[in-house]
Amino acid sequence: MPLYRILEPEIMAGAEEAAEYDHMDFSATDRLFAERAAALARASSFASGPIVDLGCGNAKIPLAIATLAPGTRTYAVEMSLAMLSVAARNRAKAGMDASRVQFIAGDAKQLPIRAGSAGLVISNSLIHHIPEPRAVFQEAARLAGHRGAILIRDLVRPENQNALDELVEKYAAGWSALQTGLFADSLHAALTVQEVRQCLADCGIGGVKVSQITDRHWSAERS
Repeated sequence: MPLYRILEPEIMAGAEEAAEYDHMDFSATDRLFAERAAALARASSFASGPIVDLGCGNAKIPLAIATLAPGTRTYAVEMSLAMLSVAARNRAKAGMDASRVQFIAGDAKQLPIRAGSAGLVISNSLIHHIPEPRAVFQEAARLAGHRGAILIRDLVRPENQNALDELVEKYAAGWSALQTGLFADSLHAALTVQEVRQCLADCGIGGVKVSQITDRHWSAERS
């Protein structure tokens, strides 16, 4: 039978969960995201506005972008204070200037940032946490305006429970029980590619190309 969406908590509030997430190995997909974001930032003349990262999590992606595109500055938005603590540790460990990657404790659905001021809006693995994802897509479109680029990626919800179990077995081997549970719950809470396209259509956001890029990820991009 089809796998229906089961929501996760919107905020990863606990320090233990934040620490466990930080130790999960997403380095390959994080690197691909950071490389694509850096390329979009360069192509979209990032000098016209900062990068805004909606749901920066442990900040490994904005820190990687800052290294790949040295002239950029990023407002990294995160609602979870526990996760922001992890992000601050990672920034210090990387030796990154706080002016290059500036953290904002806030709601990615409604930010005190001027409309159209972002050169690039990015978000990785946030959408599956949001009960009504259209709100994030609308905020991304508001911040980017007509000129800014957009790059949003997240997990794809599998077609059925067997497919979900296969992905967990394939990618979570050797993880702790908590890490495995977090990954399985995230897959269950994710959108399908068709649902992403419908959200964008409902919001009236044009020019965004949506595709499935791996066996477990979709990507929505406007350059």
